[in-house]
Amino acid sequence: MADETTTDDALPDVVQMVHRLWRDSRDHTSDWRVEAKEDYDMVAGEQWASDDLQSLTDQQRPAVTFNRILRTINVIVGSEVSNRQETRFIPREVGDVQVNEVLTAAAEWTRDQTDTEDEETDAFEDMCTTGMGWTETRMDYVTDPDGIAITERLDPLEMYWDPGARKRNIVDARWKMHIRQMSIAEFEDEWPDADLVAASSPWDEGEDDTSIRTHVYPQDAYREQQSGGAGPRGRPTIRVAHVQWAEKVGSYRVGKRAASMSSDQYDKLRGKLEERGIPAVRQDGVQWKRAFIAGGTVLEEGDCPYPDGPTFRCMTYKRNRNKNIWFGIVRAMKDPQRWGNKFFSQILDILNKGAKGGIMIEADAVDDMADLEATWASSDAVHKFKPGALSQGKIMPKPVVDYPVGLDRLMAFSMDAVHEVTGVNLELLGFADRDQPGILEHQRKQAGLTILAPLFDSLRKYRKDQGRVLLHFIQKFMSDGRLIRIMGQNGNEQFVPLAKQEEAATYDIIVDESPTSPNMKERVFGSMVQMMPILGKMGVPLPPELLDYAPLPSSLAHKWKALIEKSAGADPEAIQKQMEEGRQIIEKLQQENAALKDKRAEAEANIQLKQAETQADLEMKAAEQQHEEQLAIAKHQAEMETLERKHALEVRALEHKMALAERELQIESTIAGAKADAEIERADRAAEAQARNNGGASVNT
Repeated sequence: MADETTTDDALPDVVQMVHRLWRDSRDHTSDWRVEAKEDYDMVAGEQWASDDLQSLTDQQRPAVTFNRILRTINVIVGSEVSNRQETRFIPREVGDVQVNEVLTAAAEWTRDQTDTEDEETDAFEDMCTTGMGWTETRMDYVTDPDGIAITERLDPLEMYWDPGARKRNIVDARWKMHIRQMSIAEFEDEWPDADLVAASSPWDEGEDDTSIRTHVYPQDAYREQQSGGAGPRGRPTIRVAHVQWAEKVGSYRVGKRAASMSSDQYDKLRGKLEERGIPAVRQDGVQWKRAFIAGGTVLEEGDCPYPDGPTFRCMTYKRNRNKNIWFGIVRAMKDPQRWGNKFFSQILDILNKGAKGGIMIEADAVDDMADLEATWASSDAVHKFKPGALSQGKIMPKPVVDYPVGLDRLMAFSMDAVHEVTGVNLELLGFADRDQPGILEHQRKQAGLTILAPLFDSLRKYRKDQGRVLLHFIQKFMSDGRLIRIMGQNGNEQFVPLAKQEEAATYDIIVDESPTSPNMKERVFGSMVQMMPILGKMGVPLPPELLDYAPLPSSLAHKWKALIEKSAGADPEAIQKQMEEGRQIIEKLQQENAALKDKRAEAEANIQLKQAETQADLEMKAAEQQHEEQLAIAKHQAEMETLERKHALEVRALEHKMALAERELQIESTIAGAKADAEIERADRAAEAQARNNGGASVNT
């Protein structure tokens, strides 16, 4: 880096200050700027790192991108668009009501003419992406020659701010800076008397984060020696810094009324005030300044258009406490998105490189290898192989690569985690493919919006701050008596002169927000419908403005309001009579409604009684049928037991008869044996006797 002390000594003090502030912020936010550019790439679908993409190209692998970050950002930004709010100025005193209406209408007219809502939506998207969204409120005399306050979105990468700021929306920043790269023609048109050579001098030898720097050659003319960098087509540009910073200023509160007086004024009147014994209290205030710096040249310098703060307004999401930098909701979605892409790329690579048919064959397995290669894929081809080629395993199919188990589940988990890490549930995305009651789905949507509440809270705080700036611009630069178009109370367009009301703007008006989105209208009107019967009984009149929140066509609501306002000027007694008649009609309707409710309750009670009787009859019949079935089963079981006992008795009787018969048979057999033995014995005796007789005879002989 060049010798900054030597270089800066010859520069004005404000230029030295701006260069120093820029370098401090550049060094502090260098990491954030790298992350922010990466965040924008992720939203745009450029989700592969250059090294990974080159590696995939070298390996001939597909680089697939399923951009789920974009849809999540669209859902969040869409929620902001559907629930847009407006800035209103609420008076603190009753006498300023008319001033409040004119200023509120002027703010609405100004925002509508300059498309402020669209610019703020773009800044809100920047906050969701990078953690910071920036706008600038300024007077524009090109669109409107009389001047109109416009609010423009600024590129966050062109912004630099106080590194010590820590509060939300960096409201405690002591300075803010916007760096623009302007072409030569734009620069000459904006500051025709500026010295281009001095304006194009480098701030230092470091690289600028907002553009590509080009080398400066002394022999080049000032049109070619711009150090601010090249534009989209290499055209030279000049870096212009618009810086706004706070300076402490002393003031005094003088007298019993505490009138404000500057230090210079107090010094002139100090002697007289002390002689008269008028007390004075010193107070230290802040005065905001601004300057336009290009190179070593001061293009403009003076008071900031808004004396109480910068016209650069920022909305922030989450702060990294250790680094004191801000980040958006995209940061949480980076890793799941990248891993989902890598898993899918890996799956495709495996499927592409895996075998899809084909064989491995030895050279001597066929006679004509070319014919085999040409006809192998044909389903009706006949392939001839040499004898033994198939049995010897000379032909084998190519092995199929095994698909890793669970790889697809890892990819699905990573892709689902893209919205899970943010809290944007399926109900907010509109992808809840399940049957559930509408009230449950609404509650889940509200739960998702609750998680995103810090985003919308920063937006609300930004709108309050920007509303104060816009109020000052309207009062200071636009309150010239011009006629502005506003909507009257009866719905007709009116033209009202815009006059200065500095005291009211300083003391009597504050900034508030009143949501007027269709969703908020529906919720407000739904709440009022529930409160109307109670308010009617209490005799509280309903304001005609309630019709603004009714889900009715605008023309019909305006005509209705006109009729109500017209009837307001009628005779009070007639109005009272009409109100009394209306109350009587309402009471009659309420009584009839109550009678109908009683009849309905009685009918429902009768139906429930009949249902109970029918249920009791069914239960009784079922009990009787069950009892009969049990009796039949018991009777059948008794009959079976009787048959079993009878059968057992018969078996026993038969067994007894068989035992008696067997015993009789044994007895008869014994008797027969005994008779046979007796007969045999008698025969033996007879034979012996015969033998003896025969022997005696022989002896005698």
